[in-house]
Amino acid sequence: MEDYFETMPFLELIGIEEAIVENGTAEFRVPYDESITNHTVVHGGVMATLVDAAVAGAIHSDAEATLEEMEPLTIDMDVNYHAPVTDGELVARANLIQRGGTIAVGEAEVFNDDDLVVSGKATYFQKWE
Repeated sequence: MEDYFETMPFLELIGIEEAIVENGTAEFRVPYDESITNHTVVHGGVMATLVDAAVAGAIHSDAEATLEEMEPLTIDMDVNYHAPVTDGELVARANLIQRGGTIAVGEAEVFNDDDLVVSGKATYFQKWE
């Protein structure tokens, strides 16, 4: 997973501090920080990025391939916002739902402490080298 972050500096910008990615699942942790807000709450783009990145991580963890061999590219994503976040820690958890030869689908939920704040589903083109 270290390689995953090194090739995508944007993920570092949103403050992902811990990532567990294995067996078709992913969990990313991001502490609240004013740098990811739009004045008062965590920006929706940060939440969408957590859904996108966590699902991509879950898909990649199941691929048994390096990033050079397979890169998941988002082709569709649906994000649902349930509550604003003004403090605490964000935890994004994702699962692989289905994998085909070139298409994979996953879902994610983002929690603020124990409250569900975002849910989403994403579809990826698996770019195999």
